[in-house]
Amino acid sequence: MPSNSRPKTALLLLLCASILATGCTAEWLNVALADLPVILQMALNIGNLTNTLQTGQQLSPAEIAAIQNISDEASRDLNLLKSLYDDYKTNPNDSTVEKIETTIAEINQNLPALLASAHIKDLGLSASISAAVTLILNTVNSFATLIPNLAAQPVAKAVRRNVAPPVHPQELKAQWNEKVCRTAAGGLFPDCEIK
Repeated sequence: MPSNSRPKTALLLLLCASILATGCTAEWLNVALADLPVILQMALNIGNLTNTLQTGQQLSPAEIAAIQNISDEASRDLNLLKSLYDDYKTNPNDSTVEKIETTIAEINQNLPALLASAHIKDLGLSASISAAVTLILNTVNSFATLIPNLAAQPVAKAVRRNVAPPVHPQELKAQWNEKVCRTAAGGLFPDCEIK
């Protein structure tokens, strides 16, 4: 009896592990695919902040172009990330996971560099755009913490240190509205909000 139960136990453990792995994979994909449309909207809205958050100071053409560059880069990178997640969902493979990780690393490099080079003089607008970029980066990095079997990867290790877990899309929208669209008087700029 013990010799017959060992293979059954091993098979049962293997099946349980496989079900858990599949569930985790589906979870990390579902979280990313649910949040990506919201952060894509955020990326697009960054470019509109110059019109929405008029605080009285005239923006230079260079500032407007820099803000648009941030929006365009974020949109391109996030669209690529969404495409990679969609590819992985239809055809799971290690190569696509590596491309996802590389894209996340590039987002973490590109957006802060563009933000730093923007030199936005209007402090309110600068704070809103910084908050927008930070929210996008935090969300993308939270995706990286969910990718299975990447704990040993350098990007995943660095990202896992100080990243909050992913939040529901409604919470992302609320964070955007609070951190990016809030006026000095406490109200919201209506054209800035994501509903």
